[in-house]
Amino acid sequence: MKRSCPKIEIRPRRNFGEGAIGYLMRLAHAHGVPELPEMLLQFGIPWFKLAQGKQVNVLAHAADVDFAALSFDTGTVMNGGVQLRGERLFRGQWSVHAGRRACFECLAEDPMKGGLPRRWHRAWWDVQPLTVCAVHRAPLIGSCPRCGERLDFTSTSVDCCPNGHALVQARGCAHRITDCSGDAYLSGRLGAVPRVTCEVLDKGTLGEVIQALDLVGAASLKGHALREARDLDRHLVLDAGYRVFAAWPLALDSILDGLLARSGIGPGKWGAAAAYGHFHTGLNELRNGPIAAALKERTRRHAIANGVAISRTVFGVAQTAKDLCSIKDAASRLGLGFDRARRELAHRGLVPARTRRGTPVVIPQTAVDNLISERLGTVKIKQAAQDLRIGRTQARRLVAAGIIERRGALRRSDIDGLLQKLSSRAPTHIGRDGVPLPRACRSARLPIEAAVAAILQGRASLAGYRSGRGLEGIYARISDLRALGKDHRDAMTIEDAARTLKLKWETVKKLTQLRLIRAGNAGIPRAAIEAFQADFVAGAHLAQAAGLRPRTLMKVMSKAGICPVVAPPRCRQVFYRREEILNASQFRSKHPLVHSAALRNRAG
Repeated sequence: MKRSCPKIEIRPRRNFGEGAIGYLMRLAHAHGVPELPEMLLQFGIPWFKLAQGKQVNVLAHAADVDFAALSFDTGTVMNGGVQLRGERLFRGQWSVHAGRRACFECLAEDPMKGGLPRRWHRAWWDVQPLTVCAVHRAPLIGSCPRCGERLDFTSTSVDCCPNGHALVQARGCAHRITDCSGDAYLSGRLGAVPRVTCEVLDKGTLGEVIQALDLVGAASLKGHALREARDLDRHLVLDAGYRVFAAWPLALDSILDGLLARSGIGPGKWGAAAAYGHFHTGLNELRNGPIAAALKERTRRHAIANGVAISRTVFGVAQTAKDLCSIKDAASRLGLGFDRARRELAHRGLVPARTRRGTPVVIPQTAVDNLISERLGTVKIKQAAQDLRIGRTQARRLVAAGIIERRGALRRSDIDGLLQKLSSRAPTHIGRDGVPLPRACRSARLPIEAAVAAILQGRASLAGYRSGRGLEGIYARISDLRALGKDHRDAMTIEDAARTLKLKWETVKKLTQLRLIRAGNAGIPRAAIEAFQADFVAGAHLAQAAGLRPRTLMKVMSKAGICPVVAPPRCRQVFYRREEILNASQFRSKHPLVHSAALRNRAG
């Protein structure tokens, strides 16, 4: 039986990229709870469970936030690794037990208006290899610059050290770091900054990328003395490694040439272990995957070209059975049926073409890991509709309109980004006239994609926001959307048409019944109003322009042989056809003011 915690009253808005621990710190601070263990006791969640990403559903229910989005931003320990924001890390690369880190530049830029705590902890700060904030190119600090006290997750004040010193006071003290392309790439994979593509690194998991950057970066900085490279600043190693992969494969060949030259061995006398030293050892320690395979293959070619003996076990000539699995095992790990998993694997080239269904096929475990990582970060239309709290047809319209960008598969981060943009334009408190956006669109007869586009473009304002409810949590005013709906449908109501023509409501209704004004099921098109103004003119407008009484005007028109198109009792007003007035002989010389008024393109 699942235990749940009653919903709490004060619920700060959760930020995009804010994990369960960081959000709980801010939640506790909003309730005046100074230490996180005390808040955990109130929720009944053990610290070691939350540190592993477990029992997040209790927090999501109590704070009324979206469970899927909160889990996506929370590091979750599973299958010997850690899942964070759709990326897979190794256990040693992510840990909240190693202490808390922060970027004082990010904290200083967080808004502080309102009574609730606004400064928040980013989930990617807990990835241990990251030492630089890619947003501000500032170092991530793990201790207070003033007192040296180590930051931890015990105190619930995100922007202060355990001794109460404000971290934002250190803003501007640290130097700007320029050589951090490795940190920027890793941060882009986690969604902290725009993602940068790299052909070789994009094929592996984030944990494999970190291992490869460490190995190649250390070899680039200190030859094959890997232990010496570990004493350098971490961002320099990652930066050097990324530059090698960015200039692949020539940059790696240059490093291998340097390692071989410094080893002092002769062709054909020694093996790869003596030629490449610690770099060779690091290759052996890399977990099998596409990045490791690319490094081993390039090193193998370099060794053969230079007469260096190669090792079968290191360069992956034969894979061990433990690194392979069957399609049935892959389907079980992916949570799919056998046939669907087989089609997915065949689409990625992991099942040989023209292979019968019963033929045994082995799949690399790393390929399955990559596919699991991708599936965690992507969603189908059905799931996207559920996350947005709208129908599937409406979700497809948002994708077709380009409001939700689709790069092959729908990414959960794009959906979260859309909600983040909309919520940033909404006030904190919900107004009395605020209605959930999908319901407001139905009342205003406005498509959901047109309403969202208008909000993003600033043509419509919001009345409030409530987190964890998708578009149902976006509140809008029906009156604002109704005006947009009329423009979108190119249709006017009888009241709008009466104001445009400067006529009474009953008159316009009668004109539509007489079909002098064309109206459709959705309303009166603007083209129909323009056509009526071009063809007909009200007798009252002609009389006013000529300075005559309406009855006198009717006598003048009758003498000239011009009869009204419609008049009482069929209609409350008298209307003439402009063409008859303009074609009447000698009318222009006798009644120039009436003739001039009939020439106007608009009535009145």
